Amino acid sequence: MPESSTKVSGSSKVIEILLVIILAWAVIASGFAAYAYMRAQSLEAELTPLRVALASTESELKSLRAKIVVVNVAIDYGNGTIKWYNSTPLPQGATVLKALLVTASRVEYTLGQYGAYVTSINGVSEKILSSTEGYSWLWYIFEGGQWVMGPVASDQYVVKDGDTLMWRYEHWRF
Repeated sequence: MPESSTKVSGSSKVIEILLVIILAWAVIASGFAAYAYMRAQSLEAELTPLRVALASTESELKSLRAKIVVVNVAIDYGNGTIKWYNSTPLPQGATVLKALLVTASRVEYTLGQYGAYVTSINGVSEKILSSTEGYSWLWYIFEGGQWVMGPVASDQYVVKDGDTLMWRYEHWRF
C-alpha cells in the first residue's frame, strides 16, 4: 500500500502545479483582457469627437460641392502639344471662357455682338493669312464619345459638372 499512496501523492503534485499554472494564466489573461478593454474604451472616447468633426466636415464639403462644378480643360496648340487641366473647380454658372481664364496663363479676347472671341492663348495668337485662310482658336466639348464644336460663343455656354472642354488652335480655309 505505501507505493500507491506515493503515486497518488506524485499525481497530486502534478495536478497542483497544473492548477497553479492555469490559475496564473487565467490571472494574466484577465489582466490583458482588462487592459485591452480599457484601451478600447479610451480609443472609443477619442473617436467620438472625431466622428462628429468628420460629419460636420462632410456636411460642409457637400454644401461647398453644391456651389461648384468640376471640369477638364485641354489646350491644343496645334503643333502636337496638348496641355490638360483636369479636375478644374469653377463656380456654378461658369462659362467655357471662365474655364479658359482659370487654366491659361494669358488670354486675349474681344467682345462682339455674338459674344467673346478668343484671339490669343498663352502667347499663341490668331493669324489671318488672307480673307479665306488663317489660324484661330476654336473651342470644343466632348459629348457622346466625340469632340463637338462649341455651339455658341465661349462666354455664353455654361459648363456642367464633369464637362470636358478643349481649345484648339486650328488652320481654316474657305
